[in-house]
Parts: sequence; C-alpha cells; structure tokens
Amino acid sequence: IKIVLIIVKMKIVSLAFLVHLFILGHLHRPVRSQQDTDLQLQSGQFQRLLIFVEDRRGVQKTASELLRLIKEIKVGFNAASRLLQNLTTAVGRPMRLGSASVLVSARLGRELRAAGLPVGDARWQRRNRADFVVTHDVDADTEGSVAMETGCGKPGKKVVMQDASFTNDSNSIVHRKVALFFSQYRWGLLSEQPVGSPIETGPDGELRVSACSAELRVRLAAADGSSTCEFDVNSRRTSRGCAPKLSESQPDGPLASFMFAPFHRAVNRFCDARSKEPQLQHNGMVDSLMNRQCDGLSAAEVLRNHRDFWGTPDGTRPAPGDISFDVVAEKSNRRVVVVMDTSGSMSGLRIAMMISAVNQFLLEIIEDGSECALISFTNRHSVLSNFVSIQSRRDRERLSSLVSRLHANGGTCIGGAVSAAASMLGYHGPASASATGQIILLSDGVEGCPGRLNSMVSFLAHSSLEVVSIRYGDKADSRMDRLAEVTGGQKFFGGTSIADSSGLRLALGATTTAIDESKRTLTLTSEEIGSRFVRRRFNVDESVRRDLVFRVTVPSNTGAVTQLRLLLNAPSGREFGYRNRSDIYEANAAIGTVAIRVPDSQIQKGIWILRDEASESQPESHPSTGAGGSIVVTGRSSEDSVEAPVVLTAEVHPSIVQRISEETKIAVFAQLLRGHTPVRGGRLYASVRSDSNLVASFDLMDNGAGADLKAGDGTYSAYLPVAELNEPRDFSVSVKSLSPVSRVTSAGKVTVRYRNPSFNRQLVPPPKVIDFRVTVNTLNNSAVLMWTAVEDPTVKNASAKYEIRYSSSREQLIKNFSTCPILTVLSEGLGAPGSTVQLNAFHQLAGRGAVFVAVSGVSALNVSGPQSNLIGVDLTPPSVTQLTHIGLLPVGDGMGATEPPSRMSVPGLIVGVTASVAAAAGLAYLSMVLHRRASSAQPASLTKPADTDTKQGKAPRSQSANNVSVRYADEFFDGSTLPTPAI
Repeated sequence: IKIVLIIVKMKIVSLAFLVHLFILGHLHRPVRSQQDTDLQLQSGQFQRLLIFVEDRRGVQKTASELLRLIKEIKVGFNAASRLLQNLTTAVGRPMRLGSASVLVSARLGRELRAAGLPVGDARWQRRNRADFVVTHDVDADTEGSVAMETGCGKPGKKVVMQDASFTNDSNSIVHRKVALFFSQYRWGLLSEQPVGSPIETGPDGELRVSACSAELRVRLAAADGSSTCEFDVNSRRTSRGCAPKLSESQPDGPLASFMFAPFHRAVNRFCDARSKEPQLQHNGMVDSLMNRQCDGLSAAEVLRNHRDFWGTPDGTRPAPGDISFDVVAEKSNRRVVVVMDTSGSMSGLRIAMMISAVNQFLLEIIEDGSECALISFTNRHSVLSNFVSIQSRRDRERLSSLVSRLHANGGTCIGGAVSAAASMLGYHGPASASATGQIILLSDGVEGCPGRLNSMVSFLAHSSLEVVSIRYGDKADSRMDRLAEVTGGQKFFGGTSIADSSGLRLALGATTTAIDESKRTLTLTSEEIGSRFVRRRFNVDESVRRDLVFRVTVPSNTGAVTQLRLLLNAPSGREFGYRNRSDIYEANAAIGTVAIRVPDSQIQKGIWILRDEASESQPESHPSTGAGGSIVVTGRSSEDSVEAPVVLTAEVHPSIVQRISEETKIAVFAQLLRGHTPVRGGRLYASVRSDSNLVASFDLMDNGAGADLKAGDGTYSAYLPVAELNEPRDFSVSVKSLSPVSRVTSAGKVTVRYRNPSFNRQLVPPPKVIDFRVTVNTLNNSAVLMWTAVEDPTVKNASAKYEIRYSSSREQLIKNFSTCPILTVLSEGLGAPGSTVQLNAFHQLAGRGAVFVAVSGVSALNVSGPQSNLIGVDLTPPSVTQLTHIGLLPVGDGMGATEPPSRMSVPGLIVGVTASVAAAAGLAYLSMVLHRRASSAQPASLTKPADTDTKQGKAPRSQSANNVSVRYADEFFDGSTLPTPAI
C-alpha cells in the first residue's frame, strides 16, 4: 500500500509539474516580433504579410483605378514570391510568400465594395503594423525598406513603395523591387554596390571595376553611350556620368549577386562564400554597405545567421502555388476603452496628474468620429461611461467631466477591469475573435486579484484587440506589458513626480498611430514649468490648420490657475486670453488647468508668445503655482489639405535588457516625416527619465556615426548612456524636435530587468566609427583620412581619442587590430562629437604600397572601441594599360576644373577599396571618391567643426560616401532606372 501511495504521489507531482510548465510556456511564449509586424514563417511560407494601400490625400481614385492597383499588387508580389524562393533555395532553406492581406481605409473599402470586389473587415490588420505601405506620398529616392538600426542583419521597420511602381506599364521590375526590399526588411541585407570608387585591383594586379565578386567582370561606361570614361590621373577623378556595366555573361545571363545587381532579369542568387561558382563568391574587400556593416560577410552568410535559416535543412520545399490574398478595410470608427486605476495608491498627486493627462487625451488627442468608453477600477471595476461617439466639443466635455470626479480609494484588480473592457468591445473568447478595438490600461499598482491578470494574458492572446499598457511608477505590475506584447500593443512608462508631468500625456498622445495622420493630433511641445510662469515662445508651422490649443496645467496646486491671467500673442500681434469669451479661454480650478483655444480662422504660421500678465506686473506678490506644472501645445492639420503634415515618430531599441554591461548598446531613433518623405536637417534631442528624475538628455544626430546608420537620410539617432541605466526599472524616452518644426513624442520605454553589480562605467568603450574614408590628390601630396568624431562615454560631451592602424592583410586587421602597426595616434584638438575629423596621412602612407587602414576610438581611460570599417590605400598610380582595359581614358589636368554632378558622379576619386582574394603578394589598387574638390589643399592634421548649416537648421552637408549614387547602364537592368542604392 505504501509503495502504491508513493507511486500515486509521484505521478500527481509529475502531472502538476507538467501543468506548471505548460502554463509558464503559454504565458511566456515568444512575443510578437519587435519589428511591429505579425509576419510569421511556417513550413517555408511567410504568413500574414500585411500590405497597406494608403488613401491619397486630396486625390480621389476611381473604382477602376483601385481595382487595377490591387490587381497589379497581387501580380507583383506573386512574381516576387517566386524570385524569393529561387534566392533562398540556393542558401539552403526555400521560402516563399504564403498569405497576404491588403488593407485599405474605410473610404476605399466602400469604393471597392461598390465596384463588386469582396472586401472583409480588418481584424488583426492595423496600418501601424504594416510590412509594406503602398502610397503616392513618397519620393522615388526614399522608396524602399526603412532601416534605422546600425549593424549587420538588422531588420527594417517597414517598406514604403510608390503606387506608381505597380501601375506604371513601363515598369517591368516591380517584382524585383519587392524581393529586394523584402530581403532588406526581413533579413537586414545591405547593398553590395560600391559606395566609394568602382575601381579595384584583381589577383593578378590588373585594374578592374569593383563588383560583389572578385571574379565578376564589370566595365565602366559613359552615360552618353561612348565606350570609355575619362580619368584624371592627377586628381583621380572620373568624368561625370561614368557608371559600371556588367561585361561578363553566360548563355542564361550573368552570374551576379542579387544585392549587387537586383534589377537584372537573369540574376537570382546571393553572393555566397560556399558557392562553387567563382562569380558568386563574395568579394569582402569592396567598400560596400554590406562589407562595412558585416565585416566582409556575404549575403548568404548573413542569411544563415538569421533565425529563419536556423537548424538543419530538411530538404523540404514550400508547397507550390500563388499567395493567398484577402482584401480588408478599416472600420469607420475606432473604438477605445480607457481603463484607469483609482486604488488607494493613486491618491494625492498621482491621481491629479492622471486626471489631467486623461482629460487632455479626451479634449484634444482622440480623433473626431471615434467611440470612447471609460472604466475606473479599485478592487472592483466601474463603467463610468459606455461608448460615446465623439462628434462635438460637448461629447468630449461630457467624458472629461466624468474623469474629473475620480478619487483614489481601495484595492487593485487589474484583470477584472481589463475583462470588462474586452466585453465592452465584444470579445468573449475565440468565437468572437472578429471583435476589434483598443484598451488603454493605466495603473500604478500590483494585481490584487490572484490569477486574474495571468488569465487575461492567455484570454486576449488570440483576440484581435489591442492593449496599450502605461505603467505608472516603478511599482506598477509588469504583467501589464505582457498584455501589450501578446496583443501587438505599445508599452509606455510614466513617472509619478511633478517633474515628469508630461510623461503620461506623451504616452497617451502616442496611442493614435493607427489612424490617418490628417485626424491625428500634433503635439508641438510638452514642457515643464517652474513654480512661477512668466512667458514662453512657441513655433507654429504650416502643418497646423485647426484645433490649436495652448494648455497650462498645475496639478500640484489646482487653485492657482484662477490667479493666472494668461495672454497669447499671435505672430501678427493679435491677442487672445483671459479677456476672451469662454469658448476661447477656459480655466478649470477643479483639475488645475487653463486652456486658450485659437479659432481656426486666426491660426498663423510663426512665433506665438504665451505670458502671464499677473506675473509680469507683480512678479513677487503673485501666488506660486506650487511645485510646478506643464504647458502643452497641440493642433491638427486640415483634412482637405493635399500636403501631408510633418509628423515626428520615435522608438527605442532594444526595449528590454536583462542586464546592463559595458558592451550594451541601446539606441533611440527618430524621424520627421511629411507623409513618408523624411525631413532632413532637423535639430532633435532625446530625454530619458526614471520614476523620480531626469536621467539624461542628449542630441540626436543624422551624421552616419555612432548609432546613426547613414548620414543625411533623415533618421536621427543616438545611443543612450547605459552607465545611467544600471537599475532594475523602467525608463521612459521622449524625443523633441526644435527645428525646422516644433514637435514632441514618446519613443516608448526601456526596461532593465536586473542590476549588474559588476558593471564598471569606466570600461565602457567609445562607439564604432562607421564612415572611415580617404581622399587622395597627388598634385598636392594629400591622402586625407576622414571620419565623424565619436563620443568618449567616460567624459561628458567630449570626443574620443583615436588610434589608426594598418596592415597589408585585410584579415589580419580585422582579427588582430590591436597588434597591427600604428599609423598614427590623435589625442588633441579633436572637436566635438559629430564633427568631422581629418588627417593628411600622405607621408605616413607613402612607400607602403597597398595597405588596409582602420581607426578605433579610445576613451580617456584608454579603453578602445571596435575598429572601424576598413579602407585600402595604394598611392601608386595605375598604368595607362590598366585604365584603358576597364574602359577609362586617362587624361591630364583638364578634368580638374570640371565640377562633377551631385548624383551621377562624385567630386574626386578616392584611392581605395579592394585587394586580392587569393593569398598572393600582388599589390591591391584601391579607389574611392573625394567629397571635396581635389584641388583644395588639406592641412596636415585638423578637426573640422560641425557644419554651420546644421546649426541653422539646414540639412548638413554630407561627408560620407554613403550618399554616392552608382547608376547602372541601361542595358544592365532592362532599360529601367535603378534607384539610389538602398540600405
């Protein structure tokens, strides 16, 4: 009997353990991709690809035009799917596109239904999670994968394509565009086209045009069709319009890498170090984006490191067939339930700040036509209001008045309130999975109802609802974030101190990314004010056409707002303020807020001045506003305007870090976008806050250095100071634009799971230099090494020192940089981070033959960062025979006076970027492109300060060869125009 009882107990324990593992596995299964996508790979097929067809602003498409566009999208993606299967088969894992949804707006959905096309209702499909966006509102130069994060194999944020790419009858390569952009977006592949000079030296010492493979023969041809391009042997400059052309072919077309020649009809393979075909073996010495970021890895090697290609290939191929398409439309009215914690822990300033932030969301942020419901909760939930369709000011004020009456008391039952919100949105389980809507969950506490929050994570994981979590303070339940993760929602954090009174406002303002930008509220500024407010200046740009509101909030001393005498002066001098009627000036002492609403007809572009007349007249006797408050300025664009408003978007990545180490890199990325076209030349900065204080504030740069992937592309980036983040808590990140427009937004939050007690901030290395380059001019004995200065993380606002080393072996410089000979060391006069460092190393390089060179940043405590991208230098001039062999006609000084065009060629030929793929001792001739006229003399060693254009808010003049556009000859890609090489 005892033996039987022991066996039974063991089985019960084993069963309980298995159940426990199953629950943990279910609750903690992998979250949706950090790319904000629902794309999934199953049995060699990509499922749930989402293509959003954007409604054209101010342009009405006919039903026949819409039907044709969707038809061509299907044709293009099906052809791209077949091409992707060919490309991936050679790598070892055949893959194709399996299912895709075409998402359209509610208006376009009505048009398509009227034309007889079956159109369903969108469920999981949301425009802010689209993989591809098809729009007219993007320039040809910016069409492609939106890449932000620097590094090898980093996926893109989304792909943006022109609708004309599908409907233009002369465009026969749209499927190749789709396949190229998908490869960049999903797998983080980069261009293998040379960004510097297209000239290199082969294994036998012969001069040739750079290509993805050392065995691939490419010639240079002039744009006018002549057989040769001119080459100035003194300035090392090619004639304008000189471009590479494939000259080697086989009966079935040339063998070349898809990332080098994506638009040639016969190219359907990636460069591969394992390939038995010489023309497909990767040339790791070309100065391409792929080699810069991936240290010489081929595209196939990068793919094999991606999770899609992990594991042992089973030899199976995806089932044949076309993509399964469905067309769905957004619902006309968005449904939102705001769920607010009013438990006892929310008492005092916390609930006052929450009421203020939610009221602004209801009064100014949530869009007209949406439906909003309100729930508050303690240990029980209370429905403050069922759904109200927001059609007027009165509807907004009705909801706001309900929030203003809230007070804190009782326990915390988060799961019950979320369950009630899901029921209001119509979700009761898998049978009602078609129910859609957004739940905004705000709480500062820990779940007090055992099991309820865990069960809701499981319950909502397979719904079509979206939960946005806003953790309010450090003690808020972290499982709120799991609700957001399993439903594809956003995660935010708001501090509970008055110094972070804008945190909740920015988080709530960022919840509207899934709506049309013409309906979205633009937050021009959200900033804290001290105990006494006197005056502030604000820039209102042409994007703001309606609903301009200046709001001052003092949650710590609500009664003080009755003492304010606010006046607002327009650029024309017209005055608005406390003397106006109540529909313009509104003071609410109950919640501590004053708002000035400018009539739409009076909105002007320019500088507006907000001031307190009482403080100006009696600064000492005027009552204090207490610990302070905030000023928020919001507005909207015109729904009828053809021109899109300028919108600020931002995100931080990675958003979760287990422990901070000296090597941890956390970056914040931001874009100013007009439609989908980046606004360049902006001045942006980011702020990082904890629950209690401001942790750091720093500039975001678009200079191709540090966290920034590419100079001048309109993406502004920076690394967060990880030395300040070594605490187990959440940190909110916000981004503010100062020019050319004023905007502010939340970039989300960073969660650090555990503290690292062994972290040593003195061992944090400088970031990697990623734009190392060289320009050569033999007329004045100059070989100028240039790069963008990186920051020394151990000294605030100081540049790192630099160590430049060289080797005749590329592999030696990569693997053993610290043991290679030193070319020079720079430790003085380095300028500020972001400035351009220049060093004339002609005499150090002369006589060394063909060498590879790299630079590494060194901190003040002598901690070295990673070595930069490699460049090659050979000061030996090429022979006439070598030049004519590749289609170059050598000339004298006559070309020196010719100004090259900005896109077809470049202002000077840089020496440099290749070497023999064999281990032969032959010299490597390298060539790159001068960024300035070669005739200008360069000092021996100097640091160039930041461009004055940047200080004035203009687009900075790029110093990077990344902006060089290499154009292929027409016959190279079937007569189609090749776009600028995309990252």
